[in-house]
Amino acid sequence: MKTQKILSVLNIMSWIIFIGSCIKAGALTFSFMMTIVNPEGAKNIYEGLNLYKLYQYNINSYKGMMAFIIFLAGYKAYLVFLVMAIFKKLNLEAPFNEGLVRLLTKISYSVFAIGFLSLIAESYAENFPSEIQPNTIYDFIGSGADYLFFGVIIFIIAKVFKRGIEIQSENELTI
Repeated sequence: MKTQKILSVLNIMSWIIFIGSCIKAGALTFSFMMTIVNPEGAKNIYEGLNLYKLYQYNINSYKGMMAFIIFLAGYKAYLVFLVMAIFKKLNLEAPFNEGLVRLLTKISYSVFAIGFLSLIAESYAENFPSEIQPNTIYDFIGSGADYLFFGVIIFIIAKVFKRGIEIQSENELTI
């Protein structure tokens, strides 16, 4: 009973995070499009992100950096969407099922992809001259190493669930 309540609260929290992630990705995309028309908008793109110096330095570098930021924000929203799907597949009577294993594996691959993209975006940002590197850029990119570590943990959990399915089916065959 207590687990049921905790899962309900987590489901509501994942919906809130999903909506917030979608709003962030949409706001970044809209702000980026507006900065193409009005370059002054690059001074405050979203939540204090200021890429105006980068815009003045090289507009193609600005577009590349914004592409990384927008893609990562969208991919993070997709990741939360996959987490929300767990609540649809989760059955506490028989928690080990193929659908949940596929979903966990898909989540781990998505986290790996976000980690690699974050690392690429970090190295891309480090190539800019130090006087134009924005201080808040890493808040939007995220830590690639952390995502890779997180992906490994989820991948291991998916493998444990897969083994649980095998044991569960062996027990059903022996009875």
